Amino acid sequence: MTTKHKIAWTGETWNPLAGCSVKSRGCRICYAMKLAHRLEKMSEKMEKKYGGLTREAPSGDVVWTGEVRLSEEDLQAPRSWREPKLIFVCSMSDLFHENAPARAIARTFAVMALTPWHTYQVLTKRVERMRDWLNDPATPGIVHAEMDLIEPGAKLAGWPLEHVWCGTSVEDQRRADDRIPVLLKAKAAVRFLSIEPLLKPVSLFQAVGFKGASLIDWVIVGGESGSKAMPMHPDWARNLRDECLAAEIPFFFKQIGQWTWIQPERTRRAIGLMPDGQQVAPGAPGSVTMWNVGKRAAGNQLDGKVWEQMPRKWTPPKPKRTAKNSKRTRTRKRPPAGKRPPHPPKPDKQLDLF
Repeated sequence: MTTKHKIAWTGETWNPLAGCSVKSRGCRICYAMKLAHRLEKMSEKMEKKYGGLTREAPSGDVVWTGEVRLSEEDLQAPRSWREPKLIFVCSMSDLFHENAPARAIARTFAVMALTPWHTYQVLTKRVERMRDWLNDPATPGIVHAEMDLIEPGAKLAGWPLEHVWCGTSVEDQRRADDRIPVLLKAKAAVRFLSIEPLLKPVSLFQAVGFKGASLIDWVIVGGESGSKAMPMHPDWARNLRDECLAAEIPFFFKQIGQWTWIQPERTRRAIGLMPDGQQVAPGAPGSVTMWNVGKRAAGNQLDGKVWEQMPRKWTPPKPKRTAKNSKRTRTRKRPPAGKRPPHPPKPDKQLDLF
């Protein structure tokens, strides 16, 4: 099954695994924790998949328990989707979570290998495990064996899988310095970054240098949303955009977030934000004023422009054929003007006499 979502940079979500745990500051108000807590109460099927994966903390917040669970039913879903899709893998988990069984990872990749008409986006905060698993010489053989169990006789086309993108999440410079160099060593056809939520300034060049940044195929940037969201300074997003332009990296600006630097028409709660992320009184010297307007009102424009660039290696799926456009329409060929038959004379208008 897929999960309804509002993730602008993907087409579908696919969750063969569910469950996770807080890894770093970017997980602080993770939407998936709250969603999993709600989903388990919706039906017996949802309770089977999500039950026990979250708990209520003493503060009243919902948090992950750390358990990760594989759903065999959902694992096979992409094989039934005949139309090509852009698919975010494990939006309700982390495929390379430390508690995810190695075989669950292999089976997930086996299904991806069996469905090359789709494009998959695998995003993790456990980038070391992803690198080690992708680079292990034994991994292709393990994936091939799982493919053969699902579809006897299936062959692995090559490694790494050309239609699978591998990325890592970054929220501040510390995580950028730790995770991006590891990502660049992973065997992947496309490497990407999700710098969302952007909680502190981040420089790609500081993390891996200009040459290293040029090896990144895609960068997503966005501010945090939700009632407890932290504001994103506009210069943080601008600097990342400028670095992407300089290194010729496709740049996708997802959202400003809960707080905007664009003054709203109505009075809203405001704070001052310093370039280092310190919150001060509105109007303080060196600060930018931020208003709490909500994600939808803040929008996704950066300096008046929508940035939705995609990796160069990606070709958008063709639109689905419908009954309306699948029928071949035949048009009658009109003969040249000199060979057209004359129009029949129009009959005289007749009046009915009473």
